[in-house]
Amino acid sequence: MFKSSSIIKTNVAALLVAFSALSFAGDSYIAASVGFVDAYEKVTADEFGDAIEPFTVETKLTALNARLGKHYGEYFAAEVRLGVGLGDDVIQIDGVDTIANLEIRDMYGIYARAGARIAERFYPYVLIGYSHANLEGSIDQFTAEGDFGGVSYGIGLDVQIKRDLSANLEYISYFDSLGLELSGFSLGLSRAF
Repeated sequence: MFKSSSIIKTNVAALLVAFSALSFAGDSYIAASVGFVDAYEKVTADEFGDAIEPFTVETKLTALNARLGKHYGEYFAAEVRLGVGLGDDVIQIDGVDTIANLEIRDMYGIYARAGARIAERFYPYVLIGYSHANLEGSIDQFTAEGDFGGVSYGIGLDVQIKRDLSANLEYISYFDSLGLELSGFSLGLSRAF
């Protein structure tokens, strides 16, 4: 489950190559957003036998995301994304703060979007794809990293501000991997080129 940092760097380099290929294709866009991500896991007695009662583990994380995409006609687009966490947050067990923290080290993904323009300025869409996140948990001086990923899906809305500038609101379920769910909202701006 744990990967070395060199594998992650290789994956990021591959995404940057994909970014470059998309950017020269025309009908492209680049965007930046701030994501407000919820990490949630329900631990059941099945995982530990009857020794414990079920409990929930959760935290709220923040990430900065960049995405590059290309429109294929009026209704479809494909995009790649890279993200980094903006600090860590306290892990809660059944709503009570602990001494443990969790942060997003990095995220990446590839997605297909389908939508339709309504009115003149609004473009609602749905998306599906794959997301991967490297998370780091820490308690005092002890840290552990883990890689998680899976199928992603969500909905969003682009609101045109100017001809080549749009605001974006999106909700995405990044994955449900090994019982850990990552999902949340993001707000951002995109520019067509």
